[in-house]
Amino acid sequence: MTKQERKAAWRSQGFFIERGMLSSAQTSAIEAEVVGRIRADPPEGHPDERLYFSGPDYLIYPETAPSPAALNPEDRVSKVFNCHAEGLARRAAERADVVDRVAEILGPDVDCFQSQFIFKNPGVVGQPWHQDSYYFRFDRQPQVGVWVALTEATLENGCLWVLPGSHRGTIHEHVPDRRPQANRGYLEIVDQDVSARLPVLMAPGDVLFFHSFLMHMSTDNVADHRRSAMVYHYGQAGSQPLSPEAEAMLRPVNRWLPVRRTA
Repeated sequence: MTKQERKAAWRSQGFFIERGMLSSAQTSAIEAEVVGRIRADPPEGHPDERLYFSGPDYLIYPETAPSPAALNPEDRVSKVFNCHAEGLARRAAERADVVDRVAEILGPDVDCFQSQFIFKNPGVVGQPWHQDSYYFRFDRQPQVGVWVALTEATLENGCLWVLPGSHRGTIHEHVPDRRPQANRGYLEIVDQDVSARLPVLMAPGDVLFFHSFLMHMSTDNVADHRRSAMVYHYGQAGSQPLSPEAEAMLRPVNRWLPVRRTA
């Protein structure tokens, strides 16, 4: 896409996709890096914890209801936060082509403040409709989500869905996800018309850039294989939590990494 095409899509839709930004070798290596960390410190070693730190930064969220086909430690994990603090995942967060596109939106001084490696294992549930800025209680809005497909994202394996144009609205009320198998922290928007939703079908290496006000969700994985993605969140340098309560809530899942400075 050209810069003008990206600008127009961002303004009207709240997202755009850049196809093939990462190679298959790069996506496979990032996934292998995270899987290796989980196998070195698996959920089985923390049976009484709904989440746990592995090393100084990795925050691992096991599934509330693991995949029925789970065999390996990673098959029992939902998300891993803070992967961008080190290694190949950090290099991807700092990529010039990725940061260039974020800086087009947020301005020249940019930080990556959060990352999530998302495992969508066979048989697990999706995340309901939500807006990231509901969670990101910062004084500077919006933020930019950068969703890197590490494997193919299809209708069967629980791809992302978006509601085009919803970024132009406000932050809606979110209520707790009442499904018994819902993962920790899942909230949902239940009072909005989502009939104009669109699936985001992606190949490995495709990258979705999306507005933090954009309503999005994912469906259950009914396929027999995992859907993996790395999601980075970028904000303007100097962003601050709106309150001490917001700072306390955000502290475990945020690691601020400067990725672009003009001076």
